[in-house]
Amino acid sequence: MPHGYGIKAQGMGGASIALPQDALAAANNPAGMAFVGNRLDLGLAVVMPKPASTFGGTDFDGDGVKAIPIPEFGYNRMLDSRQSVGVSVYGNGVTTKYDTNILGGPGSGKDGAKLMQVIVSPTYAVKLSDTQAVGVSLDLAYQRFRVDGVPDATGQEGQGTETSMGAGFKLGWTGQVSERVTLGAMYAARMRMGKLDAYRNLLANRGEFDVPERYGVGIALRPVEGVVIAADVMRVNWGDINSLANPLTAPQAGFGWHSQTISRIGASWQATPALQVRGGFSHGTQIVAGKDTTLNYLAPVTPQNHVTAGATWTLPDRSELSVVYARVLGEEVKGTGPSAGVDVRMSQNWIGAAYAWKW
Repeated sequence: MPHGYGIKAQGMGGASIALPQDALAAANNPAGMAFVGNRLDLGLAVVMPKPASTFGGTDFDGDGVKAIPIPEFGYNRMLDSRQSVGVSVYGNGVTTKYDTNILGGPGSGKDGAKLMQVIVSPTYAVKLSDTQAVGVSLDLAYQRFRVDGVPDATGQEGQGTETSMGAGFKLGWTGQVSERVTLGAMYAARMRMGKLDAYRNLLANRGEFDVPERYGVGIALRPVEGVVIAADVMRVNWGDINSLANPLTAPQAGFGWHSQTISRIGASWQATPALQVRGGFSHGTQIVAGKDTTLNYLAPVTPQNHVTAGATWTLPDRSELSVVYARVLGEEVKGTGPSAGVDVRMSQNWIGAAYAWKW
């Protein structure tokens, strides 16, 4: 998952549960849609990853994919002064490609993995009062999955691209509890995806690959006029998805991922009537265990820290142009036990821009 959904939230380290800023708010907390008004947001982020691994002292460069585009879309419409309907469209994923067959199998000659998930969240939100709202989203997901260079339980590899669809739901609340303090809470249920049949002998539970449950709380403070400080704590239960959480030594080996607690904080400043600048930082507990690094060369999601900056220009016609840059600091996990000698690492650069129409 990216460090935040929506270009504005990404500029604040992802902090967003108590701070809705655009029509991507439903991705973070569906209640926020009641406070963003009538608007349409179109955005595109580009991730430039630098994955790599070491096997037995030999380094392998996994940056065969130089840039990964991540589009986003949001639309919100107020039905009256209290109710809104809208939709947020956003994505998750990872792509790694090496220029060799590291495990020495008979396949394509180039190891790699690609996962793309697109989530569409139609949302209804309602204000309980002028300062509090609740919301609910139906989360509809589509995913594409491919692995090259890794034999399954039958010794086969090169199964190609497989797809599946699934659904879940999301609930949220946000409320201004004082003149300067707003709180928020959200819960996103596990999205039950259809089986990836081509990978039934590689992934756990005959091709199961669900989107994990996540939940969190947030706070937004307005200490002085024009300044907002926001912070979130969120839990993502990767450890409930067997294909991700199974250890390397399990009958159906997995990536050994741990569930993750993410802390993020950001600030924005209205520098001029037309210019808002923002910055942020997020930290996540480590997903990858040292004893399970072997398969993680395909998806070395080792980074824990993101440093972000962003800005929004409000144009004369009230439309908005927002930009973001994030540096995903490099992190290495060294293999231990059954994965001794296999080290994995990654860093990223992230840039994005969005344009919004308001009425």
